[in-house]
Amino acid sequence: MTEQKNQLASLFAACWKDEALKARLMADPRAVLAEYGMDVPDDMDVNIVENTDNTVHITMPAPPVGDGDLSDDELSNAAGGATGERAARCALFGASIPVNAC
Repeated sequence: MTEQKNQLASLFAACWKDEALKARLMADPRAVLAEYGMDVPDDMDVNIVENTDNTVHITMPAPPVGDGDLSDDELSNAAGGATGERAARCALFGASIPVNAC
């Protein structure tokens, strides 16, 4: 996940220097993220908002799905790491999606 956080940090720094890039990221985040090597799964929406001196955006995670108990497969993934599309979601968006979604 550190690599993806570094990619996002690099993109944000580039946006601070380049208003046109920032405008494109705000208008079409999926395309700009892909340009920076961060593909977004087709069934996931991405919304970009910017904090200001007077406004802070806080993301409330979606409520947990199910009864809160992990299946054997989910428990295995939690202990050993997820793979495939699930791993991609968690690696790229781990800080902004519920823990049980990874």
